[in-house]
Amino acid sequence: MTSEATTSGLSLAMIITGGTIGFAIFVASSEIGGSLGYHKAALAFMVGSLVLGIMGAMTSYLGYRSRLSTYILTEFAFGSTGAKIANLVVAISLIGWYGVISNFLGQSAHGMLVSEPFGIDIPVQILVVFASLLMIGVTLMGFTGIDRFNLILVPLMLAFIAYAAYRAYSMWEGGSPAILDKYTFQTAASAVVGSYIAGVIIQPDYSRFAKSGRGAIWGAFIALAVIFPAIQFLSAIPSMTTGIADFIKVMGVIGLAVSSFFLIAIGAWASNILCLYSSGLSIATLSKKASLKMIIAIIGVIGTGIALVPAQGYLANFLITLGVLIPPIGAIYLIDGFVVRKFDYNMDQLAQQPKINIGAIVSWIAGTGFGLGAGTLGLYITKVPSIDTIIVTSVVFMAYIYRTKKRHQTAP
Repeated sequence: MTSEATTSGLSLAMIITGGTIGFAIFVASSEIGGSLGYHKAALAFMVGSLVLGIMGAMTSYLGYRSRLSTYILTEFAFGSTGAKIANLVVAISLIGWYGVISNFLGQSAHGMLVSEPFGIDIPVQILVVFASLLMIGVTLMGFTGIDRFNLILVPLMLAFIAYAAYRAYSMWEGGSPAILDKYTFQTAASAVVGSYIAGVIIQPDYSRFAKSGRGAIWGAFIALAVIFPAIQFLSAIPSMTTGIADFIKVMGVIGLAVSSFFLIAIGAWASNILCLYSSGLSIATLSKKASLKMIIAIIGVIGTGIALVPAQGYLANFLITLGVLIPPIGAIYLIDGFVVRKFDYNMDQLAQQPKINIGAIVSWIAGTGFGLGAGTLGLYITKVPSIDTIIVTSVVFMAYIYRTKKRHQTAP
């Protein structure tokens, strides 16, 4: 136990839940509900969230046991150069998230302000820049600021989502869900995984401060496997009951346009400060000269630039791609920590690690390639790409570990 072990399981659960609640999730949940209907959407939410919950509990526990950041864990598993590649991929995805969410926030703020009773027409770009500056400022406060922010606001967000679902269901009980074709059950489950898989991968950055292993495990699992699917289903109910797949429009229809903006704003803040902080930690591993605060500020500027482009039209494909590309990173460093090192990380040996662990890179490519190409070839394991990519990556990496071990045993 270290002096930094100050975060309880409840605090971790609130931090993770705050990261999952965001406008992009509300939109994706509404579209999944409109594509699949009540029962299949609920199952897709549960399947995808269970994958996140299991992986999140494992990465959280590994962070607690090792007291190491995500980058150091990936450096042990991938090698110094390989870890930089993996961290860069995660950082880019987080910066992309920041831009998409900030764009949604600016659009929502503009829509609220131009409507009655305000009647104020402020350009979306100005609103995006203003909100982004505030979010960067909160993020620069560091982990403590993020912790306090989520502990205060997450319960408010959960209460509002539940109320909006209740209000919509009461007004349109028995309504038909919208008919969309953006998602199948398989791609919906993968999109659920993709919606927070980057957060699962960087979970050790937060759980390394956990007070106990039990708190690290259950804080992550309950947040992702229990609370997250409930949030998604509640977020989808207004769209499914009214037959309106557009989240902003349906909030207006049920009389919650102004209130929903504050929900959107809170969700955007909770998600984006985590995106900035974690992407800053990842980029900091690539640049030893710049301070973390400077990196966060620069990333914030880049993310704001992305937010000025209408990126929300690519949300579905973005989530599905993340659900295939990023899970192998977690699978590899989990196997390295649980199976190879058995939680025994010797920092003196880190400098002796190869720059690139060929087995890790090959496993990552194999898993990602299978997840992206299996559908076109008709090859499946579970028919859920994100799960298939984890399985293939794990099998290939375990085979590499076994082969390497046997080679060392038979060497003269």
